[in-house]
Amino acid sequence: MMLQPPATPPSRRARAAPWLLLALLAALAWAAVVAEARAMGDRAGMTGTAPPAPFPLYLAVWLAMMVAMMFPALAPVVALVAALGRARRGTDQLAPSLWLFLAGYLAVWGAIGVGADLLADGVPALGMAAPGLRAYSPLAAGGVLVLAGLYQWSPLKATCLRHCRSPMGALLHHWRDGRLGAFRMGLGHGAYCLGCCAGLMLVLFAVGLMNLAWMAVLALVIFAEKVVPRGPLAGKAVGVALVAFGLGVAIAGL
Repeated sequence: MMLQPPATPPSRRARAAPWLLLALLAALAWAAVVAEARAMGDRAGMTGTAPPAPFPLYLAVWLAMMVAMMFPALAPVVALVAALGRARRGTDQLAPSLWLFLAGYLAVWGAIGVGADLLADGVPALGMAAPGLRAYSPLAAGGVLVLAGLYQWSPLKATCLRHCRSPMGALLHHWRDGRLGAFRMGLGHGAYCLGCCAGLMLVLFAVGLMNLAWMAVLALVIFAEKVVPRGPLAGKAVGVALVAFGLGVAIAGL
């Protein structure tokens, strides 16, 4: 369905609302992730290793991580979806379907979380409570980091990043009305976001899923890539750095 862009600009309050909403959700998610990281440290006790989390807790923490890391960079897209929805409805109010767009987006990352949990059953070093491959197999961790760095330069990454930075055309030509339509649009954008950020997310498996410092660094990289004017160039520079870091980790493990 072809949707026309808004004929009149929305009010300042309407423009700010999606940004404030996602900033608040990201802040709450960061608070939850930090609290769980501390609790995980307490559960580790004297052994130094926390027991695996039950799946519902694992999935909740995984989704909180995705909200914390992805939502700041998602704000421009959500603001655009809200603006187009307002143009369709003729009102400045945020639509309930916006929440379904976010639910569709998180459904994509939730599916990846389920896969990661299943993978951790066979490779405990990839578990939520584990310190990552780097602590168990520097050579494997180095390979993952090099792969993540190379992906930053891949055509698939470039295609998905272009969509994430400029989704106007796709949204205008493939707009879907209704709540189910909003959910499906969220799924579609989540798939592009996954293609854009897959390499960066691999880094967490090398350094530890709950490594808060690395989470913060990667969140900044994701935001820069998607929002900052020269973001794609910064992303490629990060790719070079990851390849160098991975080679260093692998060589140190020999």
